[in-house]
Amino acid sequence: MELDFRAPLIRERLSSIKLVVPVASPKGGVGKTTIASALSVLLARSGVKTGVLDLDFTNPTTHIMLGVDTASAMPEEEKGVLPVRVEENLELMGLAFYTRDRPLPLRGHSVVDALREVLAITRWSSTVLVVDSPPGLSDALLEMLRLARGSRVLVVSACDKLSLVSTKRILEFLEHEGVAVLGVVANMCKDCRGLEEALGVKPLDCVPRFEQLREGDRDRLAELFSGTLAGVLGRVREALD
Repeated sequence: MELDFRAPLIRERLSSIKLVVPVASPKGGVGKTTIASALSVLLARSGVKTGVLDLDFTNPTTHIMLGVDTASAMPEEEKGVLPVRVEENLELMGLAFYTRDRPLPLRGHSVVDALREVLAITRWSSTVLVVDSPPGLSDALLEMLRLARGSRVLVVSACDKLSLVSTKRILEFLEHEGVAVLGVVANMCKDCRGLEEALGVKPLDCVPRFEQLREGDRDRLAELFSGTLAGVLGRVREALD
């Protein structure tokens, strides 16, 4: 049995968070980071204290979507590390603040070790923690689910055949492992009926492709997604009650 002295500290750091929402996708290119970022901004602006953890250590991009400059922003140290304050109710943590957008080629156990270290040192002040996960069933996502028991996964899928086949696999895996699923978001889809037929699951929201989306513009992000993520927001509020 592996013993890690950080395990009790990680449980303590996460104890104040009522809901952990790993945002996962079966493959890249389906807009997972966009959905995770939009969800976090909408939650924060509705009065929910929200934290965002960029779990994609080798290719972090959440800070770009949220308009955070890692060259000027830096987590503060105070009995641990305080995430960067993005807005009044929104805080962000990720390795991009330390790598400064340089490549970080981590493998296997190094990814798991980095995640444990981040969770052990970070002092969240949030009620909800949105986790932007790497695509697929990565080591980082699997370890996050192990450490944050009771997480509810939000799965993001496009409506093309490759995405649907891969999404079905990840949903079957989560069900087999007894991991709660918050729901499925169909992203960049004109018609979501194919997704419902293929997966046997009605998506919480059907989001079209927004050509006018600008990375880093949180006001525009909130404006575009305020109506299209109503189902997800409602499900999160239900989980908090």
